[in-house]
Amino acid sequence: MSAKGRLLIIDDEPQLRNMLQRLFSGEGYAVTTAENGTQALAKLKAQAFEVILCDVRLPDANGVELTKAIKALRSDAAVIVLTAF
Repeated sequence: MSAKGRLLIIDDEPQLRNMLQRLFSGEGYAVTTAENGTQALAKLKAQAFEVILCDVRLPDANGVELTKAIKALRSDAAVIVLTAF
């Protein structure tokens, strides 16, 4: 079975990151995760993702600012910014 699409989840909270990974993997998406902005940008440079879920508060980045860097690398990717605040 081929994946529905490639999804990158960027969140510093392991429980939420792992739960989202299980949820979307179960729905047929190829999921990659990153725990901070630096890790996320490295993964974005290495491969393309159709959708990126990004937390607003990361230990090394602001999710809104990170979105600008993501779009500079992958302008065709859909970015969804999440927050618990």
